Amino acid sequence: MDYKEVIETRYNREAWQKLLYDIFHNKVQFWRTPISIKVNSRLAKEALSLGKISLSDGETIAVYEVELNDKVDIERNRRGIRDMLTSDWRNMGYAGAFVFGYRKDESVLRFSYVSETWGFNKQGEYEKVSTDTMRYTYLLGKGRGCRTAIDQFTTLKSSKQTLSDITAAFSVEALTKQFYGELFDWYLWAIAPATGISFPNNTSIEDDDREDIETKIIRMITRIMFVWFIKQKNLVPNRLFDPEYIHTILKDFDEKSTTNGNYYNAILQNLFFATLNRAIEDEEGNKRKFATASKRDIKTLYRYEELFTISEQQVIDMFAEVPFLNGGLFECLDKTKTIDGVEQAYNFDGFSRNDRTFADGRYRYRAVVPNALFFDEKRGLFSILNKYNFTVEENTPEEQQVALDPELLGKVFENLLGAYNPETKETARNQSGSFYTPREIVKYMVDESLIAYLGESDFNRSLFAPNFKYEAAHVEEYKSIAEKLKAVKVLDPACGSGAFPMGLLNRMAEVLQRIEPNTNVYEQKLAIIENCLYGSDIQSIAAQITKLRFFISLIVDCERDASKPNFGIPTLPNLETKFVAANSLIAKKKQDIQRNLFENPEIEPTKEELAKVRHEHFMAKSASAKRRLREKDQELRKKLAKLLADDNNFAPEDAIQLAAWNPYDQNAVSKFFDPEWMFGLSEHPFDIVIGNPPYIQLQNNGGELAKLYADCGYKTFARTGDIYCLFYERGQQLLKDGGHLCYITSNKWMRAGYGEKTRDFFAKSTNPQLLIDFAGVKIFESATVDTNILLFSKSANQHKTWCAVTNKQNKDSVKNLSVFVQQQGVECDFSSSDSWVILSPIEQSIKRKIEAVGTPLKDWDIQINYGIKTGFNDAFIINTEKREEILSNCQTDEERSHTAELIRPILRGRDIKRYGYEWADKYLIATFPSRHYDIEQYPAVKQYLLSFGKERLEQTGKTYTINGEKVKARKKTNNKWFETQDSINYWEDFFKPKIVWGNLNLKGAYSYAPEEMFVNAPSPFLVTSNIAILHILNSKIADYYIRSLGVTRNGGYFEYKPMFVEKLPIPQIGLDNLCTYPVNPSKEMEIDIDYKVYQLYGLSSQEIDYIENRES
Repeated sequence: MDYKEVIETRYNREAWQKLLYDIFHNKVQFWRTPISIKVNSRLAKEALSLGKISLSDGETIAVYEVELNDKVDIERNRRGIRDMLTSDWRNMGYAGAFVFGYRKDESVLRFSYVSETWGFNKQGEYEKVSTDTMRYTYLLGKGRGCRTAIDQFTTLKSSKQTLSDITAAFSVEALTKQFYGELFDWYLWAIAPATGISFPNNTSIEDDDREDIETKIIRMITRIMFVWFIKQKNLVPNRLFDPEYIHTILKDFDEKSTTNGNYYNAILQNLFFATLNRAIEDEEGNKRKFATASKRDIKTLYRYEELFTISEQQVIDMFAEVPFLNGGLFECLDKTKTIDGVEQAYNFDGFSRNDRTFADGRYRYRAVVPNALFFDEKRGLFSILNKYNFTVEENTPEEQQVALDPELLGKVFENLLGAYNPETKETARNQSGSFYTPREIVKYMVDESLIAYLGESDFNRSLFAPNFKYEAAHVEEYKSIAEKLKAVKVLDPACGSGAFPMGLLNRMAEVLQRIEPNTNVYEQKLAIIENCLYGSDIQSIAAQITKLRFFISLIVDCERDASKPNFGIPTLPNLETKFVAANSLIAKKKQDIQRNLFENPEIEPTKEELAKVRHEHFMAKSASAKRRLREKDQELRKKLAKLLADDNNFAPEDAIQLAAWNPYDQNAVSKFFDPEWMFGLSEHPFDIVIGNPPYIQLQNNGGELAKLYADCGYKTFARTGDIYCLFYERGQQLLKDGGHLCYITSNKWMRAGYGEKTRDFFAKSTNPQLLIDFAGVKIFESATVDTNILLFSKSANQHKTWCAVTNKQNKDSVKNLSVFVQQQGVECDFSSSDSWVILSPIEQSIKRKIEAVGTPLKDWDIQINYGIKTGFNDAFIINTEKREEILSNCQTDEERSHTAELIRPILRGRDIKRYGYEWADKYLIATFPSRHYDIEQYPAVKQYLLSFGKERLEQTGKTYTINGEKVKARKKTNNKWFETQDSINYWEDFFKPKIVWGNLNLKGAYSYAPEEMFVNAPSPFLVTSNIAILHILNSKIADYYIRSLGVTRNGGYFEYKPMFVEKLPIPQIGLDNLCTYPVNPSKEMEIDIDYKVYQLYGLSSQEIDYIENRES
């Protein structure tokens, strides 16, 4: 059947019934006569039940047809439309419904799948997670792309046709992945040198035209995608992207050309910089026009008239349908001597009238993007974009249009930054440590932060509930909540592409619409943006993309009206002083001295004047007005910095740096972050700090970051730590007293050694209110890191943290996190720097009993050590045959005797089993530095070791070139070339009875090892003759306790480090019974041992059952 013919035409019931029958065959049943369903007449003229589909998993979904009311605002009434028929299909016992929503005077069809929230349970069964409804909608009909729908419906046809298959067919994630895959291929093509893309950069240098080419191409992609989104509002004509039309207006236009870039210059650059960036007619009467001045190259005027076949006026008329949006939106980033006063011109965008070239013919001042990059039939950018539907509405977890929404801008940014870098052999994302936060997580964190700010109560929580209903009796409470919401100050200090600021904007606007239903949405959003939301990121392009998403969020509430000035589209705000490019972790500290009794009276008026200038700039429309305000801003910054320095607020050098910061330079990144200076706020201004800070180890790149932040005074700083720990502390610094911070980060701080300072900081300097550990559940598609969410307030620790743990068995809990946390949460008390482990009530009881009865192993007179680290096992660990060969090469009996003493049997981690080991006939050449051996006394050993090359054995850390090959020496130590890497001062312990175990295991496996048996690192060992300790370590209760202290790796593996094992409390009395069992007991004896250990710790039968039946 030809699905395209049905999907791309007006809704026809009979045709769609045939399409559904083609997909589901006998599973679909249509009623002979459609059944009328009573619905809200304000929303729909008529609703009909057409039939049902019985799925292969036993579930059934209804099929409805709804003629929507002509006047109903579909976007404003999303929930009403979504739940219009819910009671009907629920009463029938169905799992969901297909709904055909249409209007007779429109060609568009809304084909929706409505259901409750479903997910996979522990047994792998698809079950209902929540009764909250969700709607997934295809916008189909005449003139709309249908490739996605056809592909998904075809896949559904060949599937098992279960409820989960239905959900997959309406999956926005699948669509986004498909699109990004194609876009990523285009990006790799675009950045390749062979394509010939170039941007001038420093116009005096010939060899830098491809410098930072990746960022420039990402910027170009996001600008084009922004245009593609606003095309959905008919703000840009489609013909500007139609090669047939372009042929009629451009000279020598060849859409297949791999060298000529006249389309990018003449059409896209003029669209970006001289149309969207310039008023049709500004306050001073200046209209859009071509540049004519010979000396001043004004970047908001049209150019490239020589590339057109039509006149200048016709070019202006061609672009006249496009409204002016904002001067900062597509501001040209070129810096010229005449306009910007710079010493050297930098053409980052290359929008230039100057057609001078270098000797090889490349433009000196202009950007070059060959036409084929856009128009190639198979892989051109426009060919890709034309395959997909776009929507200007940001999807929500409850309401998703199966189309590409503005969140895609963020995902594209985060993912393209992850493109493989062949020079560093790592991804840029790994360098920046950024990962895009899923919308479900953003929504949950935004809701919890705002509720915490408003005050935890059932009433405040109801404002965010899906089933909220306005009640006139609460009008005064609504008014109070609205005032408080409008006054909130929120910062994302690592905003990336704006996931959290956008989530806040949409959620705050939604809640305010609920409690102030008659307010103008556009004005409401504008006020939230100007007064409530702030962001900072160390990448300038991130701040730019955040701004683009905010512009789209405002445009969605505008409608084109040709009868009004600028087609009825309001001028969008300038957001340069809302989202800044800066290093959020570096603060400019005020002087730690006694303040002057009388502050300079000029300081406060200057601050107020600067705030006034920035408020005017926020809504400035013309280029001249913005230029005037920016010059005034710079003048006031310099004046204020001097006043503050003279008044001893800041050190003079800091004052100079403050004055030099220019919020309007989109290429610059500030080395510091100061909200008072950058946003005009107080010293600790924020009610909420929220975000997903980067995850980067401070010791990466030779410890570059560790050096940068070592002297910043962070209590959480650890050289082996991670940068997100510093973001926690910096966020706390920026909060008001009583303010709230909510981050999603790596969960390693909860148990890792480097997190000790961070845990101590949380326990002593914050009140941890909420902690969710996503143990083993992958939150970030592009990251393998395990994560958690922490919400704390800047107040005294109340020792009542509400906690929840997800795992692979309940991984779908993230789809409805609020319900999961409410149902599965437990209260925990975190009051120290010890590992933070989330335990259920029964787990807390077990822990208390273990710790009450036992003494930690580290407090016994027992030392746990790692095995031997040689630094080069291939040389120092040998088999029996090699041992015999070395001994046979000894020249005397005396040499053979002391050489045999030097070569000792050794166990590797893989050889050690539970209650036993399988020795692999391996030996260690035990030249421990602590024994001070003279290698000349062991000529046979020396001869053998030298066969590997002395350079390889040296402990210098150097790299040598031998016979054309690079040879890396062992790491740098003070030890000699023939010695093991570690000194092994405890070598005598190997000659004593000991317990050994493998470092990495699925379950703890401890064994007794005989005297004189050595063990290889990283396997640890402890010296004891107490057999009871061996049995306790191998018990289930010990494994349970030890594993609770650390993080389980992928595949269920755990690192049984000494730092965990030594914390196991072991009773010091009552061990006699355990000592009667042998060192290698039978399986029946092991069961007896486990139950005797349970009795030692005093566990109840319920607690024993819990440990016996827990899943590994």
